[in-house]
Order: sequence, then C-alpha cells, then structure tokens
Amino acid sequence: MRSRRSVLRLIGLGGVGSLGLMVACRTSPPAVPSGGPPATTAPIVPGQATAPPGVAAPTTAPAPATNAAIKRGGQATILQTNDFVSMDPVFASGPTASACYDYLLAWRPNPDGTYGVQPLLARAWETSADKIVFHLRDGIKFHDGSDLTADVVVWNINRMVQNPKSFARNYLSAVDANNPATATDPLTVQLNLTRPSAAVLSSLSDATSNGGGTTAIVSKKAAEDHGEEWLALNPVGTGPFRFVSFTSGDKLQVQRNENYWRTGADGKPLPHLDGITYRVIIEATTQFNELRAGTSDFAQNIRGRDVPAGRQIAHAHYLESPFSGNKRQYFFNSLKPPFQDNLNLRQAIHHAVDREAIARAVGGGFGFPLPYEFVPGSIGYDPAVPYYEFNPDKARAQLQASGVTMPLEVRMTVHSREQDVQQAQLIQQMVDKIGIKLNLEVVERVAWGEKVRIQNDFQMASRQSGVQVDPTDDLLVTWAEGGNSAYHRAHVPGLIDTLHQADAEYDAAKRQALFVEAQKLMYESAWFGYIWFEPGNFLVHNRIQGFPAAWGSLREAEWWIDPSV
Repeated sequence: MRSRRSVLRLIGLGGVGSLGLMVACRTSPPAVPSGGPPATTAPIVPGQATAPPGVAAPTTAPAPATNAAIKRGGQATILQTNDFVSMDPVFASGPTASACYDYLLAWRPNPDGTYGVQPLLARAWETSADKIVFHLRDGIKFHDGSDLTADVVVWNINRMVQNPKSFARNYLSAVDANNPATATDPLTVQLNLTRPSAAVLSSLSDATSNGGGTTAIVSKKAAEDHGEEWLALNPVGTGPFRFVSFTSGDKLQVQRNENYWRTGADGKPLPHLDGITYRVIIEATTQFNELRAGTSDFAQNIRGRDVPAGRQIAHAHYLESPFSGNKRQYFFNSLKPPFQDNLNLRQAIHHAVDREAIARAVGGGFGFPLPYEFVPGSIGYDPAVPYYEFNPDKARAQLQASGVTMPLEVRMTVHSREQDVQQAQLIQQMVDKIGIKLNLEVVERVAWGEKVRIQNDFQMASRQSGVQVDPTDDLLVTWAEGGNSAYHRAHVPGLIDTLHQADAEYDAAKRQALFVEAQKLMYESAWFGYIWFEPGNFLVHNRIQGFPAAWGSLREAEWWIDPSV
C-alpha cells in the first residue's frame, strides 16, 4: 500500500492531455451556507444555467463544418455495445430508449464552459433546504396524446422513489420516500426533501440519458391502459422520437415525433431526422469495421488500438469526451466465501494486479491506470488518497496471512465484451503468479446481470462504470444497501453516512473533504479493485451534423444529415 501522490506520474504514462486540461480549467461551485441552498428561480431562456457550475465541459473538437444549411429528413444509424434491457427508464439497468423521452431538466454547457442544469420540461424552479418547486411547461403532449401535467410528473417521481425495483431510487435518496412529491396546481410540482441535496437537480436531468436515463418522464396513461410491464418494450414519452420496433440483441428503431415541442436552430420544430436505428453490436472490431465501411453513422468508446486508424478515416471524424469514459473495475462477493470476512485475501489480489500493464495492453495506449473511483478533474479527486500498488511480494504475504487452503480456485464472472475478456485474462495470469487459479465465467450482458445482480451467483466479477455528473450518485448506487450497482453487497461502517453528508453539503471545500474520507473507507474495506480508465470517444460519419453532444446526452434531436457528404 502506498500514497497516491505518484498518480499524476502514472497518468502521464497514459498520455491523456485532455484530462490534464480538465483539471486546469475546472471551476468549483461557489460556496453556499450549509443550511441549504438559497431559493432560486430558474430562467426560462435556454442557455442560462440555474445551478452553480460543477465541472468543466468535455474537450471535444468540433465536427467538420460543411457550410450547408440545416437539412431535414434522413435516417441515422447508431451502434452500441450493450443491448436494451428495458424501455421503461425507471427499471433500465443499461441503455434505454432515451430519444423517446424528455426529462425535467437539461444538462448543458454554460457560457463559461462549465456545465449546469437548464430548463426542459420544467421551465423554472425554486430550491430550498426541504423542497424544490418545479413549474412545468404548458401544452406538452406524450406520444399517446395525453397531456404533461403535475399529476403525471408526481406519478413518475413516486414510482422512481417508492418502487423497490426502481434504478432511480438511489439517485434520489434525499427525496422523502413517504411523500416524494405533490401537485400544488395543474402545472406545479413540489419535490419534498428529507435533507438538502447538491445532486438531486442533476439527477433529474438528461445528463445520464446516454447510460440509461432512469429519471426520464413516461406516460402515466400508457401505464394505466396497458400495465407497467408493457412499457418495458413500448416506450411512451414526450421526446423527439417515437417508438417503432425493437428486436432484442439486434436493433431499436424510432421515428420523428411530428408533434415535438422544441424548436431547432433553424426555427423549425425538432427533430431534424426522420428516424434512427440503434444497432446492438457487441464486438468492437465489427463496430469499427461498420464505421470504416461507411454503413453506420456513429459509435462511441472506440478501442484505444483502433483510435489511430479511426483518425485516418476520411469520411468520419474522431472526438474525445473524458467525462463520458469508462472506469474498469472488479469486485468481490461479500456474502460468500472465499472473500467474505477475509480482508487479507482481497488485499492479496489487489497487490497482484498490475493496472499499468492492463491499461497498456487493453487500452492500446489510449487508457491510463486509475487506482480508485474518482477521475482527475471531478469533485472528490485527490492524489493523496491511498491505494493498493502492484507488489507481488506483498500479494504473496497477504495470501499467506489470509489462511485460505491452497491451492485456491476463484470464479470470476465477466461480461463477454472483448475488452472485458482480455482484461480478465490478464488478471488471470497475474494472480496465477501468486498461486491463485482464476476460472473465468464469460457471459453476455443479460446473463451477467442475472447472475451477479439478481442471483448473487458469483465470487468475483468485473464491470465497467461511467462517470456520473455528481459523485454522490455513483457512490450511493454502488455502496448503499439495495443500490442498483451494489453488486458486492458489502456494508462499510460510516461510509453511507459520510456520502449523505457530502450530498447535503453545499460548500465545495467541505464536500471535497467528505469525499476524500469516503474514499479512505472504501480503500480500507478492499471490496473493489480499481484498474484503469478509458476516456470516452466518438467516431462520427461526416454527414452527421449537429454533434458533438452534451455530457451524457447524445441530443439526437439536434442531429441532421448533410446529403452532400
């Protein structure tokens, strides 16, 4: 074990200049008294944020300009690695039909380059220590013709917070579970809080729509007419696109919502496109070949080894967005042997893993070692937080101290994504050197979720995790009891209380200190192994205009096709 004061040197080996820029240009929110935020009324004019800026904008290069006027029509094809698990966002553990939905708030760049919440379905709002009052736009309709009203939003918030299977619940832990929201008039919603929360507004925005969008607003009428289970395969929202069809493991098709309420830069109703096909292709090589052949328009998280070739594709452009990247991690089952009640064994594996070698091999020079939860540039990042360094001698000593019977075999459950398998094979080789035989159980996404999340049928597993707008969101869903990403099922004394204090704190310096304390508790428990980080990237066909997107949201409604390309 050693201090993370040398992490900047390690990051330098990854060659991630964009993240270094992020750290340099990031601005912190202004301090607010800890008794709660001042009452704030949101402006109705788009482009002006109502929340303090939190993080710097991703350093994406602009798409090649064509000097063409916005064209309407055409079909776009988007490639994605993970299949759709549910079209009902509140129950979505992965991608959902986000283009069919809107959110109460948008997460957009401010004039100074930072990000903040802005109006979307809510045209204005006021905040205080125990409530947030949202004023809804009038005249907005769902795809089934029903109206967006305060009663509908209250129904949505209630199911987000009160349904035991909701994936939104842990993002909204400060909302009163007994009385989440009330309608004070047909277009006014009062969200009731049990404590101040610095994260709740961003949690109700489209910031995470690209990763699942659990707080999207769905049609209450559709649920009443067809049942909530029907929504899992039939998304009905107020969004720019309407659902057409879905084939599991293959594709989702959506078409233009002719009655969408937002207006584009050309003064005409959005969206510009006639429709979009989202194709599910797990294999990274196949995705890249599709883009190179020009048969698809968009893919994200291109493998590091493919980045140089991607930059050379004449009909496409390459963009980077560090805060939309993936953290690569592994974790142990706290309820079953051999890791249950055996801290030394967990620490032995941590010391046996060479994260620098994994980042080089799997990231192809694009990723960099990241030995803990927070990424550089985010609130809570601190290079003084301790971590487990690669040290085979310490690994063998910890293994001997663990008292396990040798030889020891461990089963590791791994997603079938190409990079996940390659990473697991490297870990397998590394722990073999200290005398542990790692048996890899490679399964596709749905089966992984069934075994790890639902059945608790695993000993050790790996995962990839995106970067959340507010650290509280990510950490609570990972560590809170019943959290939708709390796969390890571990209880760490003091951790959840510390995270709740951080969420309730509006002073930036005090929040930072609380996040550092939380990370120390996570480190001491050793339930998670943090390996490396792959900054987000996009490969986009030059005919697609209106991109890059905001952090977390692809904003497909603003895309348009230049037929001259």
